[in-house]
Amino acid sequence: MAYLKVKFYYKVKNISVKNFEFPHLYYKYLWLLGQFVQHSLLYLQGIDIPEPPELKSLYPDKSPAELINLHRDLYGCKFNWKTGMLIVKYGKNQFDISIEAKEIIINNVSDKLSDCIGFDDRGFDFNRACKSAIRKIIELITNGQKQPI
Repeated sequence: MAYLKVKFYYKVKNISVKNFEFPHLYYKYLWLLGQFVQHSLLYLQGIDIPEPPELKSLYPDKSPAELINLHRDLYGCKFNWKTGMLIVKYGKNQFDISIEAKEIIINNVSDKLSDCIGFDDRGFDFNRACKSAIRKIIELITNGQKQPI
């Protein structure tokens, strides 16, 4: 078991994101970081993001679960759970931030596999990842240095 942990750690920490299969185990962190980036970009545009209960007046026929899904569709990042592709919108443009986000995840994830298995973010330094995302993704998009797709 220790060999698998070391092998897993080596694979994730020492190989470029472009040259290996990003572990599906980290997709939850990738989605979470994508949500942070998308909500930050919407905030910078001055777009108010209503909570799902606030959408009830606009969509009275929707159940609470449907309102949550609608909220994600309207105000969240677009994430492909099969491929790991992460798309955010800023203005009228869309940006593929998959590579940058995966690099941030790899640099902020725990080297203990057991920390990453749960349904929480214990194995991920979310605050540090967000600070990196501001510098490596959000500032580049808002300054026009990142090309839209």
